[in-house]
Amino acid sequence: MRHHSFLPLLVFACSCASEVAKPKATNAQAPVVAEDSRVTALQATLRTLSEGHGGIVAISVTHVASGGHASVNGDVRMPMMSVFKLPLTIATLAAIDDGAHELDEVVPLRETEIRSHVSPIADDWKNGVKSPTLETLLRRVIQDSDNTAGDKLVTFDGGGLAITTRLRKLGIAGVDIAEEEIDIFARMICAGTPRPTEGWSEQGLHDCPKATEDAKIAAAKVEMKTPPNGATADAMNALLVKLDRGEVLSKTSNAWLMSTLEGTRTGPKRLKGLLPEGTRVAHKTGTGEDLGGFNMATNDVGIVWLPDGTHVSIAVLTSGCTGDLAEREGTIAKAAKAAYDAFR
Repeated sequence: MRHHSFLPLLVFACSCASEVAKPKATNAQAPVVAEDSRVTALQATLRTLSEGHGGIVAISVTHVASGGHASVNGDVRMPMMSVFKLPLTIATLAAIDDGAHELDEVVPLRETEIRSHVSPIADDWKNGVKSPTLETLLRRVIQDSDNTAGDKLVTFDGGGLAITTRLRKLGIAGVDIAEEEIDIFARMICAGTPRPTEGWSEQGLHDCPKATEDAKIAAAKVEMKTPPNGATADAMNALLVKLDRGEVLSKTSNAWLMSTLEGTRTGPKRLKGLLPEGTRVAHKTGTGEDLGGFNMATNDVGIVWLPDGTHVSIAVLTSGCTGDLAEREGTIAKAAKAAYDAFR
């Protein structure tokens, strides 16, 4: 089962550039590690892993305690897909920290807000649970990548501009949330149809004049060139570092989120795929569909615990790759294993 946007999309390959970022301390408790052989070797491995996929593979890795860092294509803006649900959750938890909401707050759902694809919340709604708690929405959106919960939280949080503004106030740059995922989908299958005043719903998507395959591909190219819900791998990695250091949320909210991320059920063959059994990983995945021989995106971002108790943050975002799912997930798993081996 996939946990992503709603339509197969075509993306185009781009040239890749790689860069070594020099390690630097971010606070007094994080001593600088020289740009030694382990960082150099990791950089070379990541560069090799990023090549030959027909699209872009962006990887950004940081050893949180030391600041040791390697990055390939880390400054390329990429579609987050359901990875956007991590910063979305952070923005909601920050609002809870500010006293605007409570985890046990009841959130009524209208029929027009239901997204049937990949949504335990939608299944519950159809079985009579019309008003889940905010905590249920947040847990489902992280661990199951629930699409009803994701789009509802966008509107619940005041819309894309308000969410991105809150992220900036939290010190999170380079990560943008613009809209619900259903809006992205509608611009492709309903290409040329204006957005309804009341917003898109599944019924609206069903009733709109359907775009031709060529029109879908053209719309997809625009989406991939300028993804509304987009981030760079370096920006997403920086978010993870701040989260791991407890610099974003209250202690209570941070602990809740980290525990919830460790319970993620999607993407077991990605960051976790090649790590030693029992390795703790707190992560969020995102996946796009296939169209015309390309995959829109196959992503995973998270924090990995090393045997010595230190942590590695890693963001792997792919776009336009021509290999199958096993190959794409294998690349993510190899990147995580290389980071684990380099810093343990």
